[in-house]
Amino acid sequence: MELTFLGRDTGLAENHTSAYFVTGNNELVVIDCSVTAFQKLKQLKLQDYEHIYVHITHTHGDHVSGVNLLLQYMYFKYQKTITIVSPSEPVTEDLKTLLRIEGCASDWYSIITAVDFKKEWLTATIPTTHTPMLEGKCFGYVFNINGKSVVYTGDTNTLAPFELAIEHCDELYVDICINKSAAHLNIDNAIDRLVCLAESNVKVFLMHLDDAEMASKIIHYLPNVDVAPV
Repeated sequence: MELTFLGRDTGLAENHTSAYFVTGNNELVVIDCSVTAFQKLKQLKLQDYEHIYVHITHTHGDHVSGVNLLLQYMYFKYQKTITIVSPSEPVTEDLKTLLRIEGCASDWYSIITAVDFKKEWLTATIPTTHTPMLEGKCFGYVFNINGKSVVYTGDTNTLAPFELAIEHCDELYVDICINKSAAHLNIDNAIDRLVCLAESNVKVFLMHLDDAEMASKIIHYLPNVDVAPV
């Protein structure tokens, strides 16, 4: 498993979905940062990393509510800034507004849109659909981690935008709900596709779970499919 998870739950649960990996250059790459994720990030000795990058999938609170806290924590405690990677220009503008509302000074961080971000670990940014209020502002990512292609859907209600990337990936981290929801991919609609991917040796990890216990029971006998461990 190429990602380490800080949480794998929905926004109404206790441990919001967020993950990270460390590059060969000792850079910490975080995917989304809620308040719950921030509290766990503080346990990682953040001052020891050469730099911290936070990739944002979308601006719902369970994905960005801890970003301002992370900025303040790093700036005032360690005199370090972080880089926020936004998936698109409209999301960049929304993030800047949110950070201004939170009282974050511009010299606490830098922000860059993914199309202008050139790092070996970022392969692609993929727009997807999630909720109507954030239409056009929800994204997933394809990462290159330790030579493996890793697809991270973010919050999505469909696999369609990711199909081409999934066909060639090593690991898929996918938003799954057990209870019916128009905003998230339902396991009943996705299970056949996930089994097919697993049979082709793609390792599938379920995240943003509304019922982790039930998800574990459903996939118990499926090889290469698991819930994201925390």
